[in-house]
Amino acid sequence: MANIAIVGAGQAGLFLGFGLLEDGHEVTLFSDQTPEGILKGRLPSGMGLFEDAVKKEAALGLTFWEDVMTRGEGAILELINPDGSVGLHIAPPVPRPHRGVDQRLKNSRWLQELECRGASVRVVPLASPEELDAHVAGFDLVLIATGKGSLSNLFSRDPQRSPFDKPQRHITGFLVNNFRPEVRSGTIRVLPGLGEVVITPFYSRENRKGRFLLIEGIPGGPLDYLPRKLSGRELLEECQRTVRKLLPGQLEDLQEAELSSEQCWLRGTLTPTVRYPVGRLASGKVVLGLGDAVMLHDPLAAQGGNNATHMADFYRSRIREHAGRPFTAEWMQQTFDDFWHVYGQYAMGVTAGLLMPPAPHQQAVLAAAHHVPAVASALIDGLYDPRALFPWFVDPAFTRESLLSKGVPPALLEQLPV
Repeated sequence: MANIAIVGAGQAGLFLGFGLLEDGHEVTLFSDQTPEGILKGRLPSGMGLFEDAVKKEAALGLTFWEDVMTRGEGAILELINPDGSVGLHIAPPVPRPHRGVDQRLKNSRWLQELECRGASVRVVPLASPEELDAHVAGFDLVLIATGKGSLSNLFSRDPQRSPFDKPQRHITGFLVNNFRPEVRSGTIRVLPGLGEVVITPFYSRENRKGRFLLIEGIPGGPLDYLPRKLSGRELLEECQRTVRKLLPGQLEDLQEAELSSEQCWLRGTLTPTVRYPVGRLASGKVVLGLGDAVMLHDPLAAQGGNNATHMADFYRSRIREHAGRPFTAEWMQQTFDDFWHVYGQYAMGVTAGLLMPPAPHQQAVLAAAHHVPAVASALIDGLYDPRALFPWFVDPAFTRESLLSKGVPPALLEQLPV
């Protein structure tokens, strides 16, 4: 068995650590914070997981909140008209599960659990490659599962696989209470030319059922809150006013929402990016990137945490298959390339696709999904498993036949730009 170091106590690093322990490896996890520090910190994201990723967590005995949280069921996509009314409503007839747990609660508990199961946990602020190099000598394999600080400089941007060179949205998020805790579905409201309003069930670090409100604003528009120098509560009030104006008569219960603390909101930008997966330290030691360190997603399509989970699981299987042999740079590159081809490229494709205006053939799919349940199911399934959208949704050569096979009447197709 191998002696493996993981740097980063987020979804990808912790999940991989549990899998490697189960396979009999020696695992050392480096975190820049204690469990208590993680729990008491600011909200890092509104990450949610879909069905397949949740099942993988359950298989490792890591779903600690199933009996107390609001378990999400189904996703709804709505396209909003310029007057604020709903133009298209797309919802599958059979909803699929998803889960949203505050990462502060989850990661702090997981970090404690990982140590209980036999891993060595070292709380060390490894903010630079030089500091990292001093701590990882002697390990058979080192994985970097954080892009914090200058550690991200270990992995240069891959321009062929990165869909954008600048942020496409300015992101604002709130973990709120008193807002429809009984509703289980997640909803994406697309306001063409302005951005998106996303709402999903969320279980907070205070062990309360709440909602995560994500505002994805096109820079310079009314959903762009990045320039506003306000507190979290003031920003939420501003958001409530904006939503009331842009979506009249909708989400009236959002006006009752409130932050539980000033640590329960976030704001910023990121550029969806793919990086080369192999880094090299000054000592010559090679390290392998994992999760956000090498694949960074905009949160709109909710692919970040799911992609990280599937990547960690894929790496685990490749490490198992590689037993007894050295983990070379060539093996690292091939492992990432194989994941990219079987899953990663599709997750990044869905992220990029939601951030761009739909092409004419995709507009046809959206219109058909409004009328035909089978198309709605197939479309929403692409969030849960991005591979399901390829090639019929992205390649117009396949769209028409696919819609016909899903029961779209030929007469309706004649009215659509397919």
